[in-house]
Amino acid sequence: MAAYFVLMQQVDDIERYREEYIRDVRPLLRKHGADVLVTGFTFVAAEGDPPNSTVVIRFADVEAAQAFLDDPEYKPVKDLRFSITSRGQAVIAPEFTPS
Repeated sequence: MAAYFVLMQQVDDIERYREEYIRDVRPLLRKHGADVLVTGFTFVAAEGDPPNSTVVIRFADVEAAQAFLDDPEYKPVKDLRFSITSRGQAVIAPEFTPS
């Protein structure tokens, strides 16, 4: 069953995020069979004061999403993301299947 990695974060250095982080994370997303569904800085705030970036990525299952996050090759890329963002919150949510 598919799983979704949902991340909301404040990107504090948009130029580095676009030029470095995106460049470095793309091969890892391909490696883990990820499908990026939502990304960017254009959104309509429906409630509260959300950060300026929302990302939704579909993986084959929860294990695949966790494997991406735990991949040793992702660690320096994640460290880069942490250094240029703030207010980050992320979840891995399994796809809803009605019972």
